[in-house]
Parts: sequence; C-alpha cells; structure tokens
Amino acid sequence: MQRSLKIGILVVVVSLLLGCRSREGIPSDSSFVYNEAEGITTLDPAHMSYMGAIWVGAQLYNGLVEFDSALRVVPCLARSWSVDSTGRRWRFVVRTDVFFHEDRCFGGVLRRLRAADVKFSFERICDARTRSPGLWVFWGKLEGVEEFHAATAQGKKPPGGLRGLWVVDDSTLEIHLQRPFAPFLELLTVPYCWIVPEEAVRFYGEEFFRHPVGTGPFRLQEWQPDVRLVLRRNERYFKRDRHGVQLPYLESVVVRFLRDPKIAFWEFQQGRLDMISGLDPSIVPTVLTAEGKLRHEFARYQLLTAPAYAVEYYGIMLDTTTEGGRTSPLARSRLLRQALNYAIDRERIIRNVLHGLAEPAHHGILPPGFPGFSPQVVGYRYDPQKAQQLLAAAGFPKGKGLPPLVLQLGANPRTLSVAEAVQQQLAEFGIRVELRQVNFPQHLAMVRQGQCMLWRTNWIADYPDPENFLALFYSPYRAPWGPNTTRFHSPVLDSLYERALTERVTERRFELYRSMEHSVIGEAPWVFLYYPRLVRLLQPTVTGMWLDGSDRLVLETVRKR
Repeated sequence: MQRSLKIGILVVVVSLLLGCRSREGIPSDSSFVYNEAEGITTLDPAHMSYMGAIWVGAQLYNGLVEFDSALRVVPCLARSWSVDSTGRRWRFVVRTDVFFHEDRCFGGVLRRLRAADVKFSFERICDARTRSPGLWVFWGKLEGVEEFHAATAQGKKPPGGLRGLWVVDDSTLEIHLQRPFAPFLELLTVPYCWIVPEEAVRFYGEEFFRHPVGTGPFRLQEWQPDVRLVLRRNERYFKRDRHGVQLPYLESVVVRFLRDPKIAFWEFQQGRLDMISGLDPSIVPTVLTAEGKLRHEFARYQLLTAPAYAVEYYGIMLDTTTEGGRTSPLARSRLLRQALNYAIDRERIIRNVLHGLAEPAHHGILPPGFPGFSPQVVGYRYDPQKAQQLLAAAGFPKGKGLPPLVLQLGANPRTLSVAEAVQQQLAEFGIRVELRQVNFPQHLAMVRQGQCMLWRTNWIADYPDPENFLALFYSPYRAPWGPNTTRFHSPVLDSLYERALTERVTERRFELYRSMEHSVIGEAPWVFLYYPRLVRLLQPTVTGMWLDGSDRLVLETVRKR
C-alpha cells in the first residue's frame, strides 16, 4: 500500500507539472501562442514589410512615438517633442531609462538607449547598402537624404552622416526636414523607424535578421524557421501600467507556423493556440452566423472584429522595361486594365467566397471610414457590357487574341479561393488567367523586383492618413526602394502629392488626395477587389487585447486568466 501510495502521489505531481505546461515547454498560464501561416523570414526592421514579421517586430522593438488604442500619436522612446514655426525642424527628447535587450554584442555591459541610436537607425534605412524597402519613409523628406543615399551606394559615408539628423546630446535629437510634412509624427510609427543599436548590426552583420536586439517588451529566445519562434519577457522593459505594474504581463510569446488553416483552427479548439487571426472561408459558415455573430457551439470564445484600414487588389506592372511588363498586354493598354475591373463581380465573391467578411472596393483606394475617405470618389462596379466594350476597344473582342494573363499569389488558401473565383469570372469574357502560387517571401521579392505581370497583394495603412495610401503611386517611391510596386508614373499626380505634403489645412490636403484618387482610378494600375474585415478569435482566458483597423498586435498589455 505504501508503494502504491507513493506511485500515486508521484503520478499526481507529474500530472500537475505537465498540466501547467504547454506542448512547447512554456508555462501555459503565462504564454501567448498564435499561428503565422505565411511564415517569417526576417526580424530586421529595415526589411519588415509584411504583417507576419511586423507582428513579431512589434514585440521586439520600439520607435520614438507610437499609436495608442484610439490611434493617437503618443510618446514611446521619445519623452517629448517640439517643432519650430516653419514645420521643418523637430526636436525629440529621448528617454534615459530605456535599455536594449541584454546581448553578447554589448560585451556583458547593460546598454542604455541614446539619441545616437535613433540617428544610426534612421541612417541605416537611408543607406543604399541596407537595401531597405523603407527608404521611401525618409526620401524627399529628410535634408540630405538623396546625397547620403548616393554616397553610400558608392561605398562612402559622408562625414557626420546624414545632415538632416543632429545629435545634440545623449538624450536630444534634431530632425531637419526639406519641407513641412503634415503626417510626420504618424510616419515615425512605421516599423522602418524602430530603433536598433549599432553594436548589434556590426556584430552580427548579415545575420542580424536572425539576432534581433531592441528595446521592446520581449526578446528573442528561439527561432526555428517554419517550426516555432519563442519570445521571452524583457525584465527591464521601461513601460508600466496605470497601477505602476511593469509590463509586459506575459512571460513569453510563442509563434507557430501551421500552413493549413483547418489544422490551425483544430489546434485552437484544442486550446493549443490562444488566437486565430482571420478565418479561412471554408471555416466561416461553421463558426459565424450570417449576421457575423458566433454560433452557439463557439460562444465560449471571444470574437473581435473591425473594418480594416486596408484594400485588397491585384497589382499590374506598368513599366515595360521590367521582366513583368516587357511582354504584358496590361502594361500597354489602359482600356484592357479597365475592362478587367468592370468584369469582376466583387459582391458575388464576397458573398460566396468570403462569406460577408469584406466590402466591395467600389470607391477605389481609401477604405470607407478611413480619414479622407469620400463616397464621392467612384471606382469600378461590375458592368459586363462596359467590360465587353472596353475589351473590343483594346483590340481583344471577347478576349480574342489576348494571351493568358499570369496572376501570381502567395500560398494562402483564402487568396487562392478568391483568385479562382476571379479566374472563372474573367473566363466568361474570354480572358484566360493562369494562377501561379509561390511562398509569400518569394512572392514579395519577385513583386519588388518587377518580375510579375499581375499579382495579388494588399495594403494595410501604416498610419491613419491618406498620404500613406497615395504614396503607392508617387513615382520617386518606385520599388524596390519604395511601395510603388506597379511603377505608376504621372507628373500630374506627383505634383499633387508634393503639394499635399506641405498643405497644413487638413480639408484642402484631403481634396488634393481625392484628385489623386480620381487620376489613379482612371489609369487602373490595380484590379480593385475589396476592403477586408478583420477577425480574431480568442480563448476565453485572454484579456487585454484590442483590435483596430490597422491590425496591430499589441501584446504588452495582454494577460492570461
């Protein structure tokens, strides 16, 4: 009996120990686990241009400023700031109580944040050798950025660095702009403006993307690509809640990389994921009612939804000197591009494929509810007669003589389902579309390098200002250095964009952006699809998470009950 009792006690103890741990070996009551289906290839903020990487980066890094839950700009690494009467000279006072994550690159020394780190981080984005797609953030804005970029392209760094950045002392930095830029503070919230230490970049060199060092609420513990990524609590994080308790509350964050959304949903049901972001179209009818509410059998979960500050579209390469545009009929015919837009029944796709979790992109670039949106901006609606007329006017009556259009997309079931619906609809007009799926990082690289004729993508606002959307059509921001992946070029639009940058009256600035929208819609560099709706499912034990149209993942205030 004594031996049986001892064994019984041992089993209970082991069961308790195992029961309070997740399958990843992380305490389940203090760890937040979520899935990233499309994978992550970099943890370097200079190259974070897609949401999967940005979500992890938001846990590792901070910027001078950030958005609060109401999308207001608030201090972060900067304690305060001021701007002179010209709107061109900004001064930031950097916090003195912030430390970088402990790392061997510092030689065992605890490293405090300094104003020089901000200068280094911003210069790194502008350095041609970094090849950052975030160059557009500073291009045409900071004093001296063009000559700095040109010099670094030749392997030379100007003495004193970029002249638009001045370190006054360890806690004070001045930023000099070429001209006033209305949403400058909002611009500084983008991931490209997160701060990194020079020691880490020099120490790890080309491997820095695997060894991130920041000031954020979590630090990297483990990263097995396509398996899992583990972040640990930063014990020296500088933020506290309103009660003076140090953030973050969680001990760890675990990211898994399950490609199949059905498997990910099953794992969520088994309690091994704390969050599902987005629902695969095949799952939506099972989980949600026609009104978008949780069905009874799923009522124990938490549902967060919000209209996304985003637009889904198919980009069209317009530059005939690129691989994607060299032989493309779309690059040469505005009428053909318009015909595609009129040939798509967006409402049918949203109803049958997306199960109502979107709104048709009938207004063009800016999503409804976004600052500067106007219902008077009219885009494309399904019009079969108009589509046929434009096809004939483009020289392809009923699609005759039109070669197959190659549409490239990432390996995502939802985007494939939408693409197959578009493929079927265009076939009704004699337009043949071949679908090509590649993994998302490869897809992104090919788009930036101009290798695609037609591709699926989306744009989620970095900050709530129309400039962030219209920058996608400003010719100096052409890819790979900026977000203008279609290589759209219009001197008229460029002039309107530059006028808007210096306009201080908000409504006048928005009017200029609307004029730009009309111009873009007429040229049809995109096949406009829809404005998505964000959906997150949470376990009942999760508290402190909120969702807004920018689709940020803020985990520093999340708890597990």
